[in-house]
Amino acid sequence: MQSGGRQAEAPGRGPRVLVVGGGIAGLGAAQRLCRHPAFSHLRVLEATARAGGRIRSEHSFGGVVEVGAHWIHGPSQGNPVFQLAAKYGLLGEKALSEENQLIETGGHVGLPSVSYASSGVSVSLELVAEMASLFYSLIDQTREFLQAAETTPPSVGEYLKEKIRQHMAGWTEDEETKKLKLAILKNLFNVECCVSGTHSMDLVALAPFGEYTVLPGLDCTFPEGYQGLTDCIMASLPKDVMVFDKPVMTIHWNGSFREASAPGETFPVLVECEDGDCFPAHHVVVTVPLGFFKKHLDTFFEPPLPTEKVEAIRKIGFGTNNKIFLEFEEPFWEPDCQHIQVVWEDTSPLEDTAPELQDAWFKKLIGFWVLPPFQEPPAPRTQEYAEVLLAQRPVHPGLIQLRGRGQLWGRHGPAGPAPPFRRQGGTGLKKMQSSLKLVDCIIEVHDARIPLSGRNPLFQETLGLKPHLLVLNKMDLADLKEQQKIIRHLEREGIKHVVFTNCVKDENVKQVIPTVTELVGSSYRYHRGEHVEYCIMVIGVPNVGKSSLINSLRRQHLRKGKATRVGGEPGITRAVMSRIQVCERPLMFLLDTPGVLAPRIPSVETGLKLALCGTVLDHLVGEETLADFLLYTLNRHQLLGYVQHYGLGEACDDIASVLKRVAVKLRKTQKVKVLTGTGNVNVIQPDYPAAARDFLRAFRSGLLGPVMLDRDFLQGRSAEEP
Repeated sequence: MQSGGRQAEAPGRGPRVLVVGGGIAGLGAAQRLCRHPAFSHLRVLEATARAGGRIRSEHSFGGVVEVGAHWIHGPSQGNPVFQLAAKYGLLGEKALSEENQLIETGGHVGLPSVSYASSGVSVSLELVAEMASLFYSLIDQTREFLQAAETTPPSVGEYLKEKIRQHMAGWTEDEETKKLKLAILKNLFNVECCVSGTHSMDLVALAPFGEYTVLPGLDCTFPEGYQGLTDCIMASLPKDVMVFDKPVMTIHWNGSFREASAPGETFPVLVECEDGDCFPAHHVVVTVPLGFFKKHLDTFFEPPLPTEKVEAIRKIGFGTNNKIFLEFEEPFWEPDCQHIQVVWEDTSPLEDTAPELQDAWFKKLIGFWVLPPFQEPPAPRTQEYAEVLLAQRPVHPGLIQLRGRGQLWGRHGPAGPAPPFRRQGGTGLKKMQSSLKLVDCIIEVHDARIPLSGRNPLFQETLGLKPHLLVLNKMDLADLKEQQKIIRHLEREGIKHVVFTNCVKDENVKQVIPTVTELVGSSYRYHRGEHVEYCIMVIGVPNVGKSSLINSLRRQHLRKGKATRVGGEPGITRAVMSRIQVCERPLMFLLDTPGVLAPRIPSVETGLKLALCGTVLDHLVGEETLADFLLYTLNRHQLLGYVQHYGLGEACDDIASVLKRVAVKLRKTQKVKVLTGTGNVNVIQPDYPAAARDFLRAFRSGLLGPVMLDRDFLQGRSAEEP
């Protein structure tokens, strides 16, 4: 993008070029530009803390899990992705072989290794092959309408359904077989929806459908992960090209902008970022996703894009493929199985009305691809109990898949070493830091059950120039017998002002306003005129009660209800810098902010403590893993309230036994279908996840008694000691 009339570039320096977006398109553009000597002034602005966009390979589970892009489709010499991967040595011998590159697939997904109906019975692969042959012949026919002046019917889906009705007239099988044929065809429709990235083939126009060029080559994967491709491109760029955590807000174009460091030079484009930074440029290459364009089209360009471009962006379809990963202790599939097809009985592509998506989303799943077996990691050495627990955590199942393709993660043997807890909070912190000039004081809220661990150290480093008050909330759930030790420990860390609160019942909340007023008034930075107005920023890790504190202050001082939403899980507060009045005299406003965890949590035990307090979503760690760590902690400190609460009779250190007894007491059982040599057998067994959730809920609501999770710190020993 550049202006209509080009401004002169500084002699000998060359044009300034910005690439917006650090996905594969942005990285490819940057690599190409860097090869040209004229473009030495190049920057890539990436909104997140990593490059690659939808290409992301996870290596933390003992093997490669592709969270994003998975295959190279059509891996042959005409495919630029294949060429790059081959150049960087990222592919295996089979993918590089001439034989593999010459295979003509027609762009069709291969037949499954095995096919199951939703009732659990096997589906004849001969029948699947027959229906696949019919479906793909019809798909090939749709490509013949390319450039047709007029097509009837107008969509691919309607054309396919019309042809299927004609073929049905010649089917001579019984009604059950005819229904099964239609169900298989519905599965193939869903496969094509995945390939086309659409919710329904009725939304795909028939005339231009043949524009897609199918390259030869049998689809292949990257043995060490697709992300190796973007890593190699990144490594080829100069070190100062990439700028991370720079979400762009507006691109001002067709103008004349100046920069203090370049007197006398004007730039036709100015890129304005969300943190206030601005980058003038001669040219801007925009590589953001289409979905982002659609959402921010009215504000992303100033002046707006020409009408024809706006209309084109709005009319282009945009769909989503999400993935689900499943892990089994033992594989139920054969060793050579690669693709498991799922045929949902009683479904048909000829259905006149589709069911509500929220009721039938799972019927969009077309099957599962079995990942290669992961290498078994070496047996772990003796280590702290918390690490062993986390090493056994289940995989986060990912996002609900609404448009098709699932992933089956099959791994043999025990889980590998636990990945460290990680969180990216750079963007939120930078937004807070950019607003510091408006702030008189910082209120940091933290959970009183973990007063000495889990706080984000970057808060002190980044925001530490302002007066600081630490509010330890949820005091009703914490064992505060050693409260003075906690205060002395915090004083040694430089935290001199601490208030314990219970914002649900407004306990001690009245201390906050006077303390803040005194801190601001005694600060040498406090230079106000006659009209005093206080602006206070509320910070903290997720789900410690920041919003609850704001609502409690409003109840106390304004007699008003909720100004900000609260909840029992992290991530309720989304917006940064929401300005909320909490007091009239003095006039005081609080800036509510989302919770921000440290970029790297220092130990597994600290991460588990944070998760127990609800700061990390349960399913990211595993509810049964958390329940196990909770039982270990309660027994370690002789806090046996759970024994009485659940009527167990005596303490127990076996989490499976405890959860089984909890499930039986709460009548939480589940019916499980087991495949045997004689057929399916339904077995009733305790619902361990439900029991784990109740165990965690009882702890978090105080039903197991007050708990101090940082007792080891207060007793002057580490958690590793007995």
